[in-house]
Amino acid sequence: MSTSEINVPDAMTVSQLAERTGVPPRRVRFYVAEELLPPPVGRGRASYYTRQHLERLQQIVALREVNLSLEEIRERLADESRRSPAADRASVESQAWRRWGVVPGVEIHTREDLDEQTLATVRVMVGAMRRLLENGDPSGEEWSELDE
Repeated sequence: MSTSEINVPDAMTVSQLAERTGVPPRRVRFYVAEELLPPPVGRGRASYYTRQHLERLQQIVALREVNLSLEEIRERLADESRRSPAADRASVESQAWRRWGVVPGVEIHTREDLDEQTLATVRVMVGAMRRLLENGDPSGEEWSELDE
């Protein structure tokens, strides 16, 4: 059944939704399975997506583009005062981020507002990564220093 046979304004098949957002149909279905995107209206071949699905998927795309995890996206989408994708992107991009240089061409990015324990763990991880990338596979002794 095509969306032209469905008597709903702005009804879209998964393929049409994918075409409008650039998100492959398989990933659309994944987002539905992960409950980031509501399931389509109806069942089987008669199911369709609406403008609300399109807007929600655009929000997900905007948040993925700034490297948020699925859990972080889930938390943001849970907020009932849904902002536009542009506002979400601006909000995330305005957060302070810290850049950890590991070796030339490799860096780690963390938010500035990490708690002290997480920050200490990141420091250890960056040091271990640096040693591993500069010196090859570290011996057991080097790793035991990091287990403190």
